[in-house]
Amino acid sequence: MANRRQNDEPMYARIAESIRRDIDGGRFKVRARLPGSRSMAVALGVSRTVVLMAYDQLESEGYLDSQSGSGTYVSARPARASACATLVEEPVEAPEAPRLSRLARRAVLPAVPEAEPPAAEGEVIDLAQPRVKSDRRSLKAWMQNLTALLRRRDAPDFPELQGALDLRKAVAGYLGVERAIAVDPDDILIVSGAQQARDLIARVLLDEGDGAGVEEPCHWSVRHTYEAMGARLVPCQVGPHGMDIDRHAAALDGVRLVSVAPSFQFPTGVVMPEERRRALLQWAYAHDACLVEDDFDCEHRFGVRALPSLWSLDRHGRVIHVSSFARSMFPALQLGYMLVPRALRERFLAVKWLADRGSISMQQHVLAACISSGQYLRDLRRIAHRLAPRHRALHDTLQARLGDAMEVTGSVAGGSLFVRLPRLPLSATGTLLAEALARGVRIRSAERFHRVPPDHVTLVLSYAGLSETSLKRAGARLAEACLAVANA
Repeated sequence: MANRRQNDEPMYARIAESIRRDIDGGRFKVRARLPGSRSMAVALGVSRTVVLMAYDQLESEGYLDSQSGSGTYVSARPARASACATLVEEPVEAPEAPRLSRLARRAVLPAVPEAEPPAAEGEVIDLAQPRVKSDRRSLKAWMQNLTALLRRRDAPDFPELQGALDLRKAVAGYLGVERAIAVDPDDILIVSGAQQARDLIARVLLDEGDGAGVEEPCHWSVRHTYEAMGARLVPCQVGPHGMDIDRHAAALDGVRLVSVAPSFQFPTGVVMPEERRRALLQWAYAHDACLVEDDFDCEHRFGVRALPSLWSLDRHGRVIHVSSFARSMFPALQLGYMLVPRALRERFLAVKWLADRGSISMQQHVLAACISSGQYLRDLRRIAHRLAPRHRALHDTLQARLGDAMEVTGSVAGGSLFVRLPRLPLSATGTLLAEALARGVRIRSAERFHRVPPDHVTLVLSYAGLSETSLKRAGARLAEACLAVANA
């Protein structure tokens, strides 16, 4: 095989290999002069061009030095092949891993759920999956708009950095009609989901060591994003009416931003009254801070109209509004938007350019068509119409069986209940999850959303994708599990 491979090589390569071996073997000493190209060609019975190509190859590898008018000599520098061979023969012990940046060391992946014990035979009702189930009409409308778009366009456009103008106009129109938020399309930045928005905010507003106020509890991704940037977190307790800025003003002194979800706080589901929103804005003006308004799940309201957003109340460009379409459309749609004050817009665009130079354009145009046609708003209202009775089915079943052994918040929006079980210590969480699963109900603890763990069991129960009948069964089984753990 070796001879066959050698015969397949060009003649100049075979000549170069022969000379290379002679140099490595010591036949040609350092500074030794090689025969001229003409005499070498005659001796080998090849053209001079072939010899020149071999010499050029060896010179490029560091074996030879060509001196005009003098000749070609063996290089005084170590040959590359010899150096490489030495490295192969004498391996150096490599470090365990490359050095990481502070950001990489602080970044945290979502926790992988531990293996669960076997569930009871038969049906398992899943209250742990936080998703709103898309119906066939929504998906059919999406496919129709996608097909129409492909018929009109030869190929997808490169994405616009700020987001497709048709989508920004559609979002502005939707916010004006449904949320009474007056916004110009130029104020809107389309992002690849709410998490990218949080990351951009952290990169634009926070340096290592800066303070950032966060709600306690809150979604773990908010905390981890700011912590990854090296921010100093200031937890602000969420009460029945949201965060109270007067209570936390001293601790928040000097922070660069405060992240709040005034319209539907996750996981508690509480709503911040308008007077507290105005007080929060006045504090931000007085302390040169920005407010990040997370509009998580606010579209899924039932029975109430939304209060004025912080963005609409802001008069001095201190609010950055964040929302996502993933919960209102389907999880795979990784698109969201930010409302960015004019003074910060260029900086956010510059940082987003470093991230992805624009979110995927095809989905933006399809989503713009869904919103402009009214399909998006019809879908939201249809979902909200389904959520109210599902909420009642789960809440009322639990309340009837547990009474004052259970405290529930989150009753006007979203697709989840935040449940406190004050009679069950935090240490009983694992036992309760196992007891519930044994009865055919999968639940999740809210402990990961707390920076400071509570002293009792807390749960987030997701009901949006389940029928009323299933939710009543789930509520009854969960209540049985709670009583079994309490009486053990």
